[in-house]
Amino acid sequence: MVNAIGVRYAQALFDMAKAKNQLDAQLADLVKVQLIFREHEQLTRALQAPTIPSPVKKSILQKVLSGRVTDTTLHFFYVLVDKGREVYVDSVVESYRELLRQSRDEVKVIVQSADKLDENLIKQVEASMKSYTGKKVELEFEVVPELLGGLLFRIGDRIIDGSIRHQLNQIHERLSKAGAAAVGG
Repeated sequence: MVNAIGVRYAQALFDMAKAKNQLDAQLADLVKVQLIFREHEQLTRALQAPTIPSPVKKSILQKVLSGRVTDTTLHFFYVLVDKGREVYVDSVVESYRELLRQSRDEVKVIVQSADKLDENLIKQVEASMKSYTGKKVELEFEVVPELLGGLLFRIGDRIIDGSIRHQLNQIHERLSKAGAAAVGG
């Protein structure tokens, strides 16, 4: 989940990486750290525990991340610890990805469908979304059986709902309104 704090820290890191011409390398480091945290729940709990002092957390980070990530990334995580922002790692990573997309005139489109889409349909969706947005698209697919059929697109904060579920809900609303109007009028 993205939030203002994650965006602010991601922007600072993005600006440093851009100045060093290391945008992709920085993203790779962030993803690496995120995966390490996800694979080691005890590590994550220790880093997020308010009872563990910052120097201890930094020592843990040093032991776990040294040699795996750049010094810039390691020191960035030291800053997160010093500021008590360890819980925002996922937000920072997603915000950094979004900043990178924006810098490349790309957009992320989440495509939900009731079943897995075949390659031909995926190509059609990609072409349609590229035409619709006017940008290069990064597609992420999710299978949501409750949609019953059709597609639902999430582009930033916009939703285009062409699902059967949505259409049925609209029909239900119209029938309810017509029924209420008939009873009341």
